Amino acid sequence: MKPELRKMFDAAEAEDRGLNVREIAAVINSVPVEERMARTEILAAVNGPHGANSPETRNAIAETLKCMEMRAADAREDRAMLDREAEVRSLAAKAGSLFIPSAPKGDDASWRSLLPSLNEYRALISEGVPGDGGYTVPDQISSKYIDALKANSTFLRGLPSSSIIPFTSDTLSVPQLVSSTGADYVAEGQPIPVGQMVWGEVKFTAKKIGEIQWASTEVLEDSALDLRRIIGDNLLRDASLKFDSDAFTGSGTNAIRGVVSQGVTTTLGTGKVTVTYDDLADAVARIEAINGRPSVVWASTDMAASLRKEKASGSGIYQGGQPTDSPAATAWGLPILVSAFLPAKTVVVADASRIVVGVRRTAQVKVSEDARFDSDQVGFKLTMRMAGVSLAEPASAQIIKAAAS
Repeated sequence: MKPELRKMFDAAEAEDRGLNVREIAAVINSVPVEERMARTEILAAVNGPHGANSPETRNAIAETLKCMEMRAADAREDRAMLDREAEVRSLAAKAGSLFIPSAPKGDDASWRSLLPSLNEYRALISEGVPGDGGYTVPDQISSKYIDALKANSTFLRGLPSSSIIPFTSDTLSVPQLVSSTGADYVAEGQPIPVGQMVWGEVKFTAKKIGEIQWASTEVLEDSALDLRRIIGDNLLRDASLKFDSDAFTGSGTNAIRGVVSQGVTTTLGTGKVTVTYDDLADAVARIEAINGRPSVVWASTDMAASLRKEKASGSGIYQGGQPTDSPAATAWGLPILVSAFLPAKTVVVADASRIVVGVRRTAQVKVSEDARFDSDQVGFKLTMRMAGVSLAEPASAQIIKAAAS
């Protein structure tokens, strides 16, 4: 409050009275024109039930002035923050684009990179939640991280978005419908039968995947490449591959139990050393027999190669297309995704809508310029927390294993 107004309010309070006409006019004249709400509140108090010359009205006017000044202070702080950010970006731009990667043309300006610069991380500190594992990147950048994680993970690429579930505690509880019965034809006027659903539940504990890489400041400064972005992308790729390894073949001793150990395995007979398109058709039929909807084929590298080379009997024509065409990418309309983490001679046909993966915290890359202050090195740390691979029913994932040679 302005000194002259403060003196006026103190005098009125000492005399235990309200404000007179001259004092009210001084108050209204001190209110900026853009503060229409404050002016309205002051006039409402003056014309209120207590009248102008009462302590209650005086206190109401003082509270209105206080709120107005708080709004003005917040506005000044916002302007100052914008000025500081503009100054930082101007300095960083003069130092080169290595520090603040440029936004893709036509993209939202808030999505600048998977790896914000040091200045940007500092600006984000106020948005963090320490109880959730440290200060996080903005929501839009976080969503880009999970998109990039899917692009690097063969397992996640085969799942629909609805199968990747964010959760907010240390444990993911996945309800599963075990059985459902009771639907029947109903005659006119007859009671509708009561169905029965049996529910089960699977719980998973969030597991952290992490990695740290170091780079000297000289390397970062002298490289013609955007090393900050490259290091961040490489950390994300490493984390994706680690998740893939367990998501496919993790057993009871691994942090994540994989789909191969949960599905139904069919081993081909003696002499059948490769998986064929006919074997995939049989697996599709087994899923359809439980009213499932087959949606993806995951193949080991050797079996993907054998499918590409499979020929129609007696014709010499490749089933998956000519060698000069693109490699076979589908089987019976299902995408074929190849992973080196599947055991040799293994193909998985699955109804991916019956698979659930929990994401406790999406991948985060953080930078420390100070951790190795004495050796002038910059640290890059990636962490993410995932929870289990849940398969609603074993038959929704059909694992086909070719016979040994």
